[in-house]
Amino acid sequence: MKITKAIALEARGGYYNEDLEAIRAGATRDGYFFDSPPQASGFTSIRQPSEAFSIVLLLDNGAVVAGDGMSVEYSAAGGRGGRFRAAKQLPFVYEVCDYLEGQVIGDFGVMCGDLQAQEFDGELHRAAAFYGASQALLQAVALAESKTPAEVVAAYFGVNMSEEMIPINVQCGEQRHIGVDKAILKRADVLPHGLINDLEVLGAEGEQLREYIEWMVKRIATYGDEDYLPEFHIDVYGMIGVAFDNDVERMTDYIGTLHDAATPYRLCLETPVLMQTREAQIELVGALRASLQRRSVAVPLIVDEWANDLDDVRAFVAAGATDMINVKSPDLGVLINAGQAILDCWAGGVRPILGGSCTDTDQSARMMAHLALAVKPAWVLARPGMGIDEGLQIVHNEMARALAIAAARSE
Repeated sequence: MKITKAIALEARGGYYNEDLEAIRAGATRDGYFFDSPPQASGFTSIRQPSEAFSIVLLLDNGAVVAGDGMSVEYSAAGGRGGRFRAAKQLPFVYEVCDYLEGQVIGDFGVMCGDLQAQEFDGELHRAAAFYGASQALLQAVALAESKTPAEVVAAYFGVNMSEEMIPINVQCGEQRHIGVDKAILKRADVLPHGLINDLEVLGAEGEQLREYIEWMVKRIATYGDEDYLPEFHIDVYGMIGVAFDNDVERMTDYIGTLHDAATPYRLCLETPVLMQTREAQIELVGALRASLQRRSVAVPLIVDEWANDLDDVRAFVAAGATDMINVKSPDLGVLINAGQAILDCWAGGVRPILGGSCTDTDQSARMMAHLALAVKPAWVLARPGMGIDEGLQIVHNEMARALAIAAARSE
């Protein structure tokens, strides 16, 4: 099987790119807009529609496959590259198309390795381009081998594909209360993310977040099934560090109150602090984790910002600085990198999340469902968007289809 034609086209991302630096600094809101100026490079306003591209491969047997690339929501934060802008990037993505045309579909790992080894124009958004292109290649290999994409990835890594659904974590965005209600109705495995990205939402002393967690517990008691025991996942974007001056003991005291508020549910806390370098992030998160362990505060910490590529993930794991890592798939480029990051986390005693972004598309969401079944993270993110329903449906249904196909073939 050969690639006879590769084309690229502008697409819509699943949500928005946002300037986290400006939001954390207290940008004022006007409805769904912000009326403060942006601070991050590449932004003309604090909230902008996310842009994406589709790369479409026409194969010589008449089949067509596609993959989508984009940048994550907070694309300029925590050591990441800037926003993906389609008008600027499409000419460079077409260089990738030129490289792919005429290639024979072969081993998935080899094709990914060869792709990321190529010298393209220095302005190419490599992570986004390789993320989208490798999705298309994965589907082409799956067609050539008469397998599901999940089976292809599992074979590449020499692991067994999961025989059951991977738990899905949802994101409620700014609809923090309605989102929780939706998640309870749909028995989401992990909820709600919360988007606690400024002091107004956290509370000057963290009181608003504590009250929100208490409310979630009561909401589940009122409307949840008796056997419904989700994990709680709260992302605070470093705002606990802001509220408590990055003081480890004060932060430990406060997180202990969040643990108590969440009982009987396990609370997992993402990005309690956000520093200016990877090294500083490793040091402070590691110190906070050690303090929580000394005080027997059972709140696992998750890192996201500064754990952007495979080297970053390995640095956090090697340092023993965190309990969990949110592996942001669009930041890692070719899919084998995200898969390897998940396996490296497990090998290092760290629970991995196969994350991504609300800016993911329906197409990239489906491919991440297959990747999740192959490498078996602790959770996989529901995407695109933050509306609960859509992302949960897409990821759940794609995993269910892949599991049913694999089971039927094994009979």
